[in-house]
Amino acid sequence: FSEDGGYYDKNGRNLKKDFLKAPLQYSRISSRYNPNRLHPVLKTRKAHLGTDYAAPTGTPIMSTADGTITKASYTRNNGNYVKIKHNSVYSTQYLHMSKIAKGIKPGIYVKQGQVIGYVGSTGLATGPHVCYRFWKNGNQVDPYKQDLPESDPVSEKLMPKYILTKDSLNILLNLSIL
Repeated sequence: FSEDGGYYDKNGRNLKKDFLKAPLQYSRISSRYNPNRLHPVLKTRKAHLGTDYAAPTGTPIMSTADGTITKASYTRNNGNYVKIKHNSVYSTQYLHMSKIAKGIKPGIYVKQGQVIGYVGSTGLATGPHVCYRFWKNGNQVDPYKQDLPESDPVSEKLMPKYILTKDSLNILLNLSIL
């Protein structure tokens, strides 16, 4: 009951969240967002404005939400990285990739769950992981402390059709139980 389908509850609320909880299948969080972390390479106190997910080199990294690629590049500290603008409020960034996925470049629109790169340890990193950075209104924030928006419910225009379809399917399900 949207252009790209989806899953909705009995009241038409979207069951899909706007953001995935993590950008990959990971074994552990090796470093959390911390404004006063001892940097493992530089050995100085330096803010760590991301969440590090440890995973084997080559593990696919996914966009946590729909959005447009704003950067897909390499820098000395970030290594291979991708930044995505999701809307006027939120952006995300994915650092230290072994490589950026084919076709990922600025201006490309990606969907939630789409592979954008692969875990690595490029840049200033001690081992394979992805550093996931979350931006709200231009400031880096801890994604685990954000009250993220709900996805859009079934539109008012489509609600009558949704209710009719839902009720019809419930009748069929109840008949098959008897």
